[in-house]
Amino acid sequence: MDTQEDAVLDILNAPTTEALLAVGLTANFAALVPMGTLAVSTAPLSDAMGEIYRQAVADNIEQGFGETISAEQAEAAVSEHLATVDSFNQTTQNQVAEALAAAAVVKDEDGRDLNVARKILIASILIKAVFNKLRNLRKPLIVDAAVLGPYNQGLNDSAEAFARGNAQINKQWVTLKDERVRISHKELSGDIVPVGSPFFVNGVPIRFPKDPLAPPGLTINCRCVLKFTR
Repeated sequence: MDTQEDAVLDILNAPTTEALLAVGLTANFAALVPMGTLAVSTAPLSDAMGEIYRQAVADNIEQGFGETISAEQAEAAVSEHLATVDSFNQTTQNQVAEALAAAAVVKDEDGRDLNVARKILIASILIKAVFNKLRNLRKPLIVDAAVLGPYNQGLNDSAEAFARGNAQINKQWVTLKDERVRISHKELSGDIVPVGSPFFVNGVPIRFPKDPLAPPGLTINCRCVLKFTR
């Protein structure tokens, strides 16, 4: 998050930024903060996610419910979780663009347009406020998505690979059974389905806790895990 903030603040001194702030509200401020710039700080998560995924596979093999996974499948799985993090970056991009747009239209006490230097100063203050807010709200979500998601998928994928050449294996949804468990997951608690089949929440399929293909409302802040049985 700090790397993102530094990268965005550096953009404020670019000639293009000055030109767009001078144009005002009609400017395309999102173009100033491309997703590639924001992805720089989250890209290192890819290696960490891969390690966590592979550890889950190894753990499941040790427990007698897993099989090795190809490098290609592991890479594809990590990509699914990186897409979740990229969605967080999209929100960051939108909020930074809104801060720049707000700075572009600020007037002085007489209703006159401010010079670009003052607009840049105001934009800097607003952008720092955006990242202060995101730092408190978003950082735990990114870490959460980067750890539990890949781990549960590693368990699930290795079990599916194992089940293809063995007897029926089932997976069970396990919650922490405390007051923080959301209602929909309390309803899933203890549910058992065959490996390779999804769980269902109000008709919505979900392969495993923190499934990146499931709606965010079913995955964000989820702390549930998988358990396997024969």
